[in-house]
Amino acid sequence: MSTFHMVFFSALGITVASAVAAGVLVALDDTPQRDTRKIMVERLIQIALLGAGAIIALLGRFQDL
Repeated sequence: MSTFHMVFFSALGITVASAVAAGVLVALDDTPQRDTRKIMVERLIQIALLGAGAIIALLGRFQDL
């Protein structure tokens, strides 16, 4: 497995895990919004969005190879 594939699949895994974790925290939230949970969900969403940008950049780089 090449270095590119390892970086790509790592970024993909972190992105998907962050998005799923944020979705689960929001879906299972049965209490009033707590500040700590809100901050955690916001950070997980930020990680997922940055990961999506990284995946797009890596796919663009892959076409240049």
